[in-house]
Amino acid sequence: SSPPTQVDLSFNKRLLTYSQNHIPLEATEGIRRRERVLDRMRSLCREWIRSVCIRLSLPRDVIDAAGGQLYTSGSYRLGVHEPGADIDTILVAPNVCTREDFFGSD
Repeated sequence: SSPPTQVDLSFNKRLLTYSQNHIPLEATEGIRRRERVLDRMRSLCREWIRSVCIRLSLPRDVIDAAGGQLYTSGSYRLGVHEPGADIDTILVAPNVCTREDFFGSD
């Protein structure tokens, strides 16, 4: 890819200035709370994926390696979220976990 142009750099500078002046910063405790929530969500996702694999009677090594990943997106991912804003997340699960498993699980 090519380096940013002068127009790109100018736009970036204007965007940063606007963000600094118009988007309130979240307090440290709010940031820590979000991190704790995301850690808990990651843990719950791994537990859920594991439970689906166990229900399918997959071999132990497959269950242990099933993985799954939780990604953030939106304003949180871009670092421009306001205090109290939601956190958009995307769960990437192994293909043994179906849509029906996700929306039908307890």
